[in-house]
Amino acid sequence: MGTTMNANGDAGAAGVESAARMLALAQELHDEHVTEGQNARERLISEGQAKYDEFVSAGKAKRDALIAEGEALVAEAQQTRAEVLQRLGSERGVLQKEIAELRAFEHDHRALLRSYFEGELIKLEQTGSDETV
Repeated sequence: MGTTMNANGDAGAAGVESAARMLALAQELHDEHVTEGQNARERLISEGQAKYDEFVSAGKAKRDALIAEGEALVAEAQQTRAEVLQRLGSERGVLQKEIAELRAFEHDHRALLRSYFEGELIKLEQTGSDETV
């Protein structure tokens, strides 16, 4: 019996030792997978942050370009407006001068017509009085 027990005892110790090695191997494998997972997580977070930063930077650059383009368009529109207003101001001055000249012409022409018609009326009255006499 002693030999059976010793053999069983050795077999039991070998089984425990084998189980301990299996358990240690499983723990080592688990630790490797956890480390790989953590590394992958860190890499993905880093890549995601880099992409995010890239998109934000591209968005800011696009925004700045659009603002600059808008400001250029506004400046161009203001320049065009100033030129148009200046040209219209000049044209207005010319037109006001022409209107003043036309009014003076009208006034002179009316005076001439009045004078002519008054002279004709005087002649007509004289001719009419000469005929009645």
